[in-house]
Amino acid sequence: MYVGKHVVKQNPVRPKKPERRRKRGYLRVFILWSILIFIILAGVGFVYAKYLEARIHNEDQAYAGNDDDFELTPPVEDKPVTFVLLGSDSRGEEGDIGRSDTLMVFRINPKKKVGYLLSIPRDARVDIPGHGKQKINAAYQFGGPRLVIKTVEKLSGLKINHYAVVDFEGFKEIVDALGGIDIDVEKKLVDLRHGINIRPGYQHMDGEEALKYVRIRHCDDDFGRMGRQQKFIRAVMDKLLRLSNVIRIPQLAEIASRNVRTDKGLGITQMINYGQQVRTIGRQNIHMLTLPGGTETIGGISYVILDKRQTDWIFERIKNDMPLTLTEEEKQNKNIKIEVQNGSGKPGMAKAMGDKLTSLQFKVIELGNANNFNYYETQIVVAAEKEELGRRVQSALGFGHVSTDARPSGSADVVVIVGRDFIYMNNDRLDSSFGTSNLKSTGRYGNVGTKSGR
Repeated sequence: MYVGKHVVKQNPVRPKKPERRRKRGYLRVFILWSILIFIILAGVGFVYAKYLEARIHNEDQAYAGNDDDFELTPPVEDKPVTFVLLGSDSRGEEGDIGRSDTLMVFRINPKKKVGYLLSIPRDARVDIPGHGKQKINAAYQFGGPRLVIKTVEKLSGLKINHYAVVDFEGFKEIVDALGGIDIDVEKKLVDLRHGINIRPGYQHMDGEEALKYVRIRHCDDDFGRMGRQQKFIRAVMDKLLRLSNVIRIPQLAEIASRNVRTDKGLGITQMINYGQQVRTIGRQNIHMLTLPGGTETIGGISYVILDKRQTDWIFERIKNDMPLTLTEEEKQNKNIKIEVQNGSGKPGMAKAMGDKLTSLQFKVIELGNANNFNYYETQIVVAAEKEELGRRVQSALGFGHVSTDARPSGSADVVVIVGRDFIYMNNDRLDSSFGTSNLKSTGRYGNVGTKSGR
């Protein structure tokens, strides 16, 4: 076309290629079908997961026990979660829940990246609620998992969030599904009564052989058996935590649904989630141990008598997510003598603080009450020349105000007066009369709460 004297070339409008439109159409259809297929698969997976969960939650009266008031402590997000794990050898007879052949406490804290797997001797003599002093494995026969949990909570002071009962037949299937496991057998294991003869040394075991390894008992004592069970669990965890075994999760979930019974708060999806948390923690950060004790015959029955001092120390360390070996600083704490006084007004707080300080290796020499119960902030009273000791106690506890305005009496280097802040830290509810507005604390050691500790 002409515009004045200039010629302007006009590019012709090219029609869009039908092929491009078709490709875009195919892409949209492909995306829509992909979304639809994903929804269907997710729906099928959800239904299948619910089907599996219905299996593992199928509690008959034998499993449920007769305690209608029983209730597990629900887990709290970003807080440690604690399980009771039971190995059962049910015979498959109607109404028979079998014997509690293995009892473990498993606790993980993903935030601090630490875990504990604690074996409790099946013959440990403990107080079973409603049944007196008995072997702990009797709790399962008397009241199923519920009574076991009550017994463990009473023994340990831990709150149990979940439980799982595993039939030993499930062990065999899980090991076989993983393609077997590798275990370094520590010595020759012979049980002629049950026809078991396991050679020493490094070897690959299938499910049947692994089950014999963890259950053999007439070649030594329960402590040797528990050590083998922990070695077995390490081997299984090593195998499970390998990325290549992720594809086996559906198969393992199906096996678990046939051989595991859990509380209704623990489903297949939660199990997988906890498994991922264990993977994050790493097997090397999961401490495995057995409650210490010795055998003793009482009334013609052989029991394991737990070492109370060591047992209390272990449980206190676990509650506080602490290592089960002493740090150099804790070794030095043994020389610091502490008197603990309850100034909070809540009974039992001096004992609770004493247990905490003992777990930190301090030498607690006396427990008692303060002259009044008006302490809000925990006080750490120390002579001026020993202020460094007070700071060490404060650092180990992680709270408290150090005061050098008074001098401890008697042989104590430090006096810890428990305040109401310690009750809050132990997740206990305060009585309505416990106000929080008065932060000034007075008592036997004078006006010691007016400054914040460094």
